[in-house]
Amino acid sequence: MTRREWISFWLLTASVVPTARGFADSIWDRRDQRSGYLFMDNKARRIGDLLFVTVNENTGATNTEQRNLTKDTATSGKFDFAGSTSAGTTGGKAAAASVSADQSADRSFQGSAQYQSNRQLLDDMTLTVVDLLPNGNLLVEGSRYRTVSNETRLLRVSGVVRPNDIAIPNTISSQNIADIKIVYEGGGVESRFTNQGWLGRTVNKVWPY
Repeated sequence: MTRREWISFWLLTASVVPTARGFADSIWDRRDQRSGYLFMDNKARRIGDLLFVTVNENTGATNTEQRNLTKDTATSGKFDFAGSTSAGTTGGKAAAASVSADQSADRSFQGSAQYQSNRQLLDDMTLTVVDLLPNGNLLVEGSRYRTVSNETRLLRVSGVVRPNDIAIPNTISSQNIADIKIVYEGGGVESRFTNQGWLGRTVNKVWPY
């Protein structure tokens, strides 16, 4: 075949065979939402993410109050009257009057009160992001229930976390959680021996002295 015939053949073939259209593709369209980002850490940022929190709470209160009140009142009064009249040897008059009043009052009060309390709670647990606030803060909460030798312990923590306060290992301290609520409850044999009974608690509420 001549050169002109070859050119005609290829032009005819190209017009018959449909050309495949190619589209640009992006690797981000095929990413798995459950996988970590390429250039980002694994901090909690979405609903359902987990956040590791270190509970370190120290509560100390010292109150000392003392009052000394003294009141003294003293009242005294005295009235004396004396009179004498004499006229010659046939008449004479004499009068005497005396009034005396004395009053004294003394009142004093002394009161003293002292209160001191020191409590510390150390624990580690994992919280779950339950909501995203409009400003980007995370609403987290979580609980842990443990039973050892018939002694139960329940720790419940909730609060608001700012994403900037979360460290790189996805951890945060309880001191950086706003509106934090910590509930620590226990029950079992030890609690019944260390806590006051229901009758004693009732008597303390109604006891007037």
